[in-house]
Amino acid sequence: MTHRFYCPPPLADIGQEFSLPNDVFHHAVNVLRMRVGDAFEIFDGHGHAARAQLSHIEKKSARANTVTVLNQAVESPLPITLAQCLSASDKMDWTIEKAVELGVTHIAPLFSNKSQIKLTPERAAKKYEHWQRIVHAACAQSGRNVLPVLEQPQTIKAFLAQQKNNDAYKLLLHPAAAVPFKSLDKPTAHQNITILIGPEAGFDANEVTNATDAGFTSTLLGPRILRTESAGLATIAALQTMWGDF
Repeated sequence: MTHRFYCPPPLADIGQEFSLPNDVFHHAVNVLRMRVGDAFEIFDGHGHAARAQLSHIEKKSARANTVTVLNQAVESPLPITLAQCLSASDKMDWTIEKAVELGVTHIAPLFSNKSQIKLTPERAAKKYEHWQRIVHAACAQSGRNVLPVLEQPQTIKAFLAQQKNNDAYKLLLHPAAAVPFKSLDKPTAHQNITILIGPEAGFDANEVTNATDAGFTSTLLGPRILRTESAGLATIAALQTMWGDF
């Protein structure tokens, strides 16, 4: 398996030597024990990728040469936004990682009234940086060259206010919904799809009302109630199967 790393743009031209970012150096040299001459892939998060080869390793840095451009496209034709209410412990990390692997284009972490996790502005900033690293790693692992947009954490109220004026295909997963997922109409070509997922304790009544007012359709995948960390992922997989590239 070829190791892949995210390197911020611009990528070096063919034959040009470049320095590895600090985090890539640490992972490649200190963790993976890569050595001079070892090949790997880099991507810039904007759709470009290349094969490179380690050329110099020093105590705290390393350099490599770009060998060839890679033209691989693995992005889903479905532009999917996962609006995920914050979940406790490492559930949010897991959800973000797997959502990236499944092909989402946007991730919006939300504070909801029943969220068990509460973050100060300082902790929210640190969480955001942590989640961004998860996005980078998940893209590297899954072969994606385009980084999904990770939005700053915001309240569900603010998020729904933004949703009122767009024509996205909006779904709210709710166990009491009357519309089965399999009976939903197909979105129009290139229409953005937004999935809204509640926290462990679910949405409160006002949030459901506000979501409906913002154009969301309440739906359920089936007779079983899914946990917050799996509901969004199952929905993404179902969308990719019905209308995407699964």
